[in-house]
Amino acid sequence: MRVHDPDGGAERLRNLLDHLPVGVYRVTPEGGFLEANSAMAFLLGFGDVAELMRVNANDLYPEQGFRRKFIDRIDALPHGFEETVLRGKDGRLLWVRNYPHARRDEDGSIQCIDGAIIDVTELKRAEEELSRSEHDYRRLFEGAHDALMIFEIEGEIILDVNDSACRLYGFDRHELIGMSLERISKNISYGKRRIARLLGGEEERTFETSHYRKDGTEIQLEVNATLVTFKGKQAIMSINRDVTERQRRLRDLYRQALTDPLTGIANRFLFDDHLALALAHASHSGLPLAVLFVDLDGFKEVNDGFGHAAGDEVLKTVASRLTQNLRRGDTVARLGGDEFVAVLPELSSVGDANEIACKLLEAVREPMETRHGRVSVSASIGIAVYPENGTAPESLVGAADLAMYKAKMSGKNAFCRADLDEPD
Repeated sequence: MRVHDPDGGAERLRNLLDHLPVGVYRVTPEGGFLEANSAMAFLLGFGDVAELMRVNANDLYPEQGFRRKFIDRIDALPHGFEETVLRGKDGRLLWVRNYPHARRDEDGSIQCIDGAIIDVTELKRAEEELSRSEHDYRRLFEGAHDALMIFEIEGEIILDVNDSACRLYGFDRHELIGMSLERISKNISYGKRRIARLLGGEEERTFETSHYRKDGTEIQLEVNATLVTFKGKQAIMSINRDVTERQRRLRDLYRQALTDPLTGIANRFLFDDHLALALAHASHSGLPLAVLFVDLDGFKEVNDGFGHAAGDEVLKTVASRLTQNLRRGDTVARLGGDEFVAVLPELSSVGDANEIACKLLEAVREPMETRHGRVSVSASIGIAVYPENGTAPESLVGAADLAMYKAKMSGKNAFCRADLDEPD
C-alpha cells in the first residue's frame, strides 16, 4: 500500500545531503545561497548552514569578478569541473574542485546553479611539493658536474641525460636519448655483469670502465650506479666521472716510481719485486732461474770523448738492445751508471742462460750511431743461477756481480758463471 508523504521525501533528501562528505549547494546567478548542506558550511569554516546562507557566494572568491567569469563559461568547462581557490570565513584560502550545473528557464537564462564542492587543498599542496621536488631534482640533475645517465634495465636504452653527459660524450641530447649503451661501451659484457650485480643487491656500486666519445676517443670512467624510478618504471641512473686524466697521471707516477727515467726500463725497485716473485715461483716449479749482471766496457771513454749527451744515447740504445734480446717473461733493469741486471725465470736448463748471455754480448758490441759520432762499447756479464748460487735475491745479485768482475778482469766482452772460474 503506497502512503502519500509529501513532506517526508524532502526530509529524507535533506538528511541524505547533510551526511554527504562533499559540499552541496544551490545559488542564484547573483550569488545568493538557496540551498547548502552541512559539509558545505563546514568546508568554508561556518558554524552551520544558516550562517552560510547569509553570505553571498561572490564574496567567497579572492578576486573580484572571478565568479562572473566562471558563470559565463560554466557550460564549457572541459572536464565538467574546475579547480579554483575560495576564501573561508576566517580568511584562509583553500583549493576546491567545483562540479557546477546550470539550471535554466525556457529562454535559456540561468535560474540557479547546483553543484558539489570537494576540498583538494592537501592534494594541491602535495602536487606543488612534488613539482618543487621534481624541479629541484631537475636542477640538481642538470647542474651536476659529472655526466648523469638514466637508462632502461632491459636493453640499456638511454632515457635521459644531463648537459654534462652531452659535453663528455660529444653527442647532442637527442642523439643520446634512445641510444643503447652498447654503442658507447668498450667492454659490454663487463658492464652487463656490473648491472646484474647491482640488481642482485650488491652494495658496491662504484666501478671503473671505458667508453667511447662520438669521435671515437676512448675515455676512462669512474661509474656510480643506482636504481631509480623514472616515469613510473624502474631504471638505472649512472654517475659517470671522467678519470682519463687522473688515470694518465697515475700511470705517469707509476712509471716514475718503477722505471728508470733515462732508459724507460725497470729500476732497482721494480727489479727486486720481479725477482722476488720469480724466486717464489721457482721454489714451487723447480725450474732454474738466472740473474745476469751486465756492465759496459768502454763507456767511460764515450763519456770522456763525446760527452754525457752521447753517453746517455748509448745507455738508451743498450737498454733497448737488451730488452729486444730477452724473452717475454724476462725483466731487465738499470741499476745506475752503466750497470744493468736481468732476471731470467723458468729456464729449461742452465745452458739457456749462457745462450742468452751470448746474444746480449753480440747485441751490445754492435756499433752505435749517435748525434756526436759513431761509437762502440762491449759488455761484461756475470751469471748466477738459482738455487746453486743462492736462494735469496741479494745473494743471487751479489754472486752475479762477482762473476761479472771475473769476466771484466779476464779481458771484457765476455760472460762468466758464478760457479766457474773461467769466463766464456
